[in-house]
Formats: sequence, structure tokens, C-alpha cells
Amino acid sequence: VGVEAGWIDPDTPKNAYKTMALPPAVPALPHEQSKAKARHHRYVHYSDAVPGEPTEQPTAEPTLEPTVSPTMWPTASPTQPPIAREYDLVFSDEFNTPGRTFHDGEDPKWTAMEKNDYTNDAQHYYAASNVYTNDDGYLVIKTEAADTEIIGYSDVKKKKVHDTKHFRSAMLQGWDKFCFTGGVVETEVVLPGKHNVGGLWPAFWLLGNLARHTYVGSSEHVWPWASDTCTPKASGAQLINACMKTGHYGMKPGVGRGAPEIDIFEVQPGDTPGNNGKFLESPVGQPFMSASYQVAPGRPARVGGGYWPGPGMWYDGLSGGNNSVLNIFFYGAYNHFLSDTDPATQDYW
Repeated sequence: VGVEAGWIDPDTPKNAYKTMALPPAVPALPHEQSKAKARHHRYVHYSDAVPGEPTEQPTAEPTLEPTVSPTMWPTASPTQPPIAREYDLVFSDEFNTPGRTFHDGEDPKWTAMEKNDYTNDAQHYYAASNVYTNDDGYLVIKTEAADTEIIGYSDVKKKKVHDTKHFRSAMLQGWDKFCFTGGVVETEVVLPGKHNVGGLWPAFWLLGNLARHTYVGSSEHVWPWASDTCTPKASGAQLINACMKTGHYGMKPGVGRGAPEIDIFEVQPGDTPGNNGKFLESPVGQPFMSASYQVAPGRPARVGGGYWPGPGMWYDGLSGGNNSVLNIFFYGAYNHFLSDTDPATQDYW
């Protein structure tokens, strides 16, 4: 089914053609019974700090009194509000046209993947036929238990192997079709499955155009770099770095480039609450939504996933709202590849 190739969908309401950035909001103080009590060694992490006494690092929830470390509420002095910005709509898709399919070359805005996904221990195969628009004006991504026979290269066995993926789903990409450098992104998504049954990992996210997800070779030493400074670390770990004196493929020399990642949301359903099981050190358990900005270079010498950072291991002054916390299960793993055998040149982020 053909659709207009214009970047703005004519079905988008006119009142959505302009928008203002949301003002920052200070989270309300949590109820006394909801205060988290988890600790890691001697570092205070939550709002059970004694009022008036300094904390040794930023707290995940507001404290009752100002502390020597930055907190969201209250602050020792008024903060300056950001300058209000108005944004013009440059791209939209309402998916109102029934019968749209997204096989390679069929749609001007999107491409559905038709390939195996072997990243992050994925158990599924991406099938282009599993994403389409229905008669009710919705984009549908179908996940099902269905076998797919594949022959693909194994990074572990270093050869092509025959394998069977027992689940099938879909991924819709805008790679190399529409790019932007900043702004406001909005989407409306109905999440699949049940909130307390694990196994799914629905996500809506952005990736720099120099890399393409599931094509791992395109992201090696490119994701998630965003550095334009020549350093010994970058010269060995960043594929397109500012130390390069010769330009290739029309890119200027001496300019660092990469593909950072912004995960607007990744959702993990399940029935394990916070401070239990694998979430023992975290007050937030399943189901949870993870939002992240993945960028290199980052902070070296950090602890691994599942543990709280000590002083100097993470960024000072960060604080979240109610029922939110640093995702200790995914931060801290450095961005390495099988060819990186020298610790001095390994990526980190």
C-alpha cells in the first residue's frame, strides 16, 4: 500500500505542528513507608539519610534537608529555569493507512528487518511480515512462537552454523531514511503481554546513523562513541577519531564520529519486586522501564552490573523521582569486542 513520501503525515493534527519543551519538575516527597532502605557498604543511597546530616554521595530520592551533595529538593539556592523553546514538527507518522507493509524498499519512511538477531542473547528472528498496519489505524508488531531455520556466522565458534530460532518478532527501523540532530520525540505505544509475565523486551530507541542495529560489524568501535577529541584512548578504540589525519568516504580528517544510543524506553515485565531475588540491591524491581543515554567515552574504573557505584565512580548530582533509581544492572559494562585483547585500548562507556 503506497503512502505519501512527505516527512509529515497529513493525518497529524495541526495542533501538534508546534510544541514546547516540558519544564523540569521536582518530584514530590515520597511517603514515609515507601522509603528505600537498601545500602551498599557504607554509602547512603536513599532518603533514609538522617535529616540535616551530609550524605557521602548524591541520593536517589530527595532528602528532608539540604545536603553537601546535590539533591533535587530542596536546593540551597534557587535554580535558573531553562529558556523556553518552541519546536516545529519535521516528521510524523500516524500509521492510519491500513495494509501498509515494510519489507525492504516498500515504504519511504521505515524498513522492517528480515534477519537473525544475535545481539544480547536474543531468542528471536526478525521477520518483516510480522509488522504491518491494521484496519483500525494501528501499527502492529507481532511476536509469536514460530520456528525459523537460519544459517549464520557464530562469533563464538568462528564459523557459519545452522540454528533454529523458536520465536519470531519484528523490528522497524528508520535507518538512513530520516535523520535529525536534536529535538523532541513523542510516541504512543501499547505494550504487549502481561506486566507480570517475563520474556518480552519491547523498546523504542534511537541510534546514530553510522551504525545499524543487528549489523554488528557496523557498530564495532563506532557505537556508542560521541567524542571529537584526539586522545590515546580514542586513537585505539574509536574507529573514526579526531586523531586521524586522512579523511575517508567524504568525511573530514581530524573529526571524531560515532553512533551514541538513546533508549527512550525499554520495558521488562516480570513478577520479581524490588529488594528481592536478582533485584536485591535495587528498590525497583519488575516490571520496570529503563531509559538511558549510552555514550563513549564514559567513566572508567566502574563497578560491574548489579552493584552500586562508590564515590567517584559515577556522575555527581544525579537524582531521580519517586519509584526510580539508577539501573545498576546495565551500567558499568565496558564496550569491548573479541579483538580487544589489550586493556589499554579497550573501549569504555
